[in-house]
Amino acid sequence: AVVSTQSTGVPYFQNSDVKVCGEIYNLIGFGDIVIPGLLTAYSAYFDTLGHPGGTKWYFIVSCLSYAIGLAITYGALLGMNIAQPALLYLVPCCLAGVIGTALKRGELKAVWTGRAGIAADSLRDERENGNHQVGVVE
Repeated sequence: AVVSTQSTGVPYFQNSDVKVCGEIYNLIGFGDIVIPGLLTAYSAYFDTLGHPGGTKWYFIVSCLSYAIGLAITYGALLGMNIAQPALLYLVPCCLAGVIGTALKRGELKAVWTGRAGIAADSLRDERENGNHQVGVVE
């Protein structure tokens, strides 16, 4: 929706496409940002509690996955020349990135159940035992 002003100067919403430099652009919806944003926030939370002081890999991967999903969405929009449901592309990309990272690090159970403390305890035990396989959760 675009905000316009009537002749009285009162703003109101129009149901029209936004025109920028003569081209018509569709805007991404609020839900297309919030839903993947929840996974990104969870990824940052898991990184902070599960790997304190370490590189925030889940957060980085979820941000990159969102960018890839958004590029695929716009590619499909341009290729098919018809409106696309962005979540159809964004959610699988974001989930694949985070789940793939969890599988690689052996933390799928901890990520899925939301028990970041499991990853932190496992990491601390591995450091104490001299085993340097970071992030392996049993």
